[in-house]
Amino acid sequence: MYSLSQSIEFEEIANPHSWFLVASELHEQAKLLRDGTTSKISRRDFSSLNIKTWNSSNRTVILLAGFALENIIKAYLIYEHPNYVSNGFLSNNIKTHKLTKLAKDSSFLPYQSQGSNTLKYFEEGLESWARYPCGLNWAQTKEQNILSGKVWNNYLWLMRAYESRFKKLVLKGWKGPHEFEGSFKISGSWLQ
Repeated sequence: MYSLSQSIEFEEIANPHSWFLVASELHEQAKLLRDGTTSKISRRDFSSLNIKTWNSSNRTVILLAGFALENIIKAYLIYEHPNYVSNGFLSNNIKTHKLTKLAKDSSFLPYQSQGSNTLKYFEEGLESWARYPCGLNWAQTKEQNILSGKVWNNYLWLMRAYESRFKKLVLKGWKGPHEFEGSFKISGSWLQ
């Protein structure tokens, strides 16, 4: 158990606004990589002679975007459940990369049904092929998905929606589980 002062310091660091800022950093890097990488990888299937080509930053963009989604969803959850950052610990309720599970646990997160397919896409990457070249075994090994323009546009739309609602929520204020409380005015475009 941590002292009260350490617990307060932890909740200052782990407040919802901090999670939003990390989401923004990851999102910005994903966009820069997606827009700035010109090298390609090609793979030929020798049985069918088909050639598949993708951007060399594909895996990294998906990983960064997935973690950006995870951080903004966790910002919502900590806003709703301040006890998720109490006594110097993160709650087990948010110690997961399962974006769909995290999203279902939030009552404030917008566009739950419209965003579920996008969350599933990035969740699958976070759990396997975006982080590792293979699964724990053959049955769990999946080939990486190629990030299509449609999925990317859905991701951008969802991040804009998450930002818009989150700005309104934190402007009303947030009270941590101990003594920290604050209101956060977020201006400009962060997740745009």
